[in-house]
Amino acid sequence: MFVDSGVFYALHDEDTDRHRSARVAFDQLLSGEYGSVVASDYVYDETVTLTRSRFGTVEDALAAGDRILGRRSYPDTVNLRFVDRPIFESAIDLLDRYGDQPLSFTDATTVALVEHFDIDRVLAFDDDFDGVVDRLDPKTVASG
Repeated sequence: MFVDSGVFYALHDEDTDRHRSARVAFDQLLSGEYGSVVASDYVYDETVTLTRSRFGTVEDALAAGDRILGRRSYPDTVNLRFVDRPIFESAIDLLDRYGDQPLSFTDATTVALVEHFDIDRVLAFDDDFDGVVDRLDPKTVASG
């Protein structure tokens, strides 16, 4: 299961209405119910940048990133994949191919990684992935 930055952000921001759904879904991921947990360096970047812009502190930004990296009090459970040149080029092609979808470039790198590593699904609140890859909404997991 590839985890999108919106889930990592919601895990950190306990005041967001998505926090509970993210927590329940992520806890199920940690139990191994969905196989291994994957994220990318681009998701790390997006999560840390978003957290810093919303919280205003580097401490919060790095704490959100620590969950992805398995540092401090967070278990080392996320397999971090890095966007290399072939994945980068594939993301450019995907962004062009799915020009009718509202994918960000980071989303396109996620799709490229999902395809390259044959990852089953993306855990994401963001429906931009719909019609491109199989997406699991954390709200669905939390309500089930």
